[in-house]
Amino acid sequence: MTALATVEDYIDDARVLLQDEVAPYRYDDTSMLTALNVTLLETRRLRPDLFLSFTTNIAEDSIPQFTTVNTDAVEIEAQFRLGVLHGLVAHALERDQEDIQDDRSTQFMNVFNAIMIGRATPGLARPRRG
Repeated sequence: MTALATVEDYIDDARVLLQDEVAPYRYDDTSMLTALNVTLLETRRLRPDLFLSFTTNIAEDSIPQFTTVNTDAVEIEAQFRLGVLHGLVAHALERDQEDIQDDRSTQFMNVFNAIMIGRATPGLARPRRG
């Protein structure tokens, strides 16, 4: 089975990163789906080439959007799936009212950007020298 292949895979793995695995969830399904959908919009902004297979007209309606947590496929190339996951978590954290979540959101968004554009952004862990 391919990792992060379905909507359910993304939501389940995001809940692990958010430490939100016990019902009732802090982040309900609707907010998690919104985070996934917004992340796909941001992915389209940064990497429109990832959506060329959906249509020749690269418009907002060519971006998959999801309304239920199910086994529908999220068709993103495998090497970018972890980035989408991190973007989803960043968006969920960004909506929180707690100051500590701002730093976590920024860290997850930096990983999202690094994966999507292929270079490190400020805030990512750097290897030690020496």
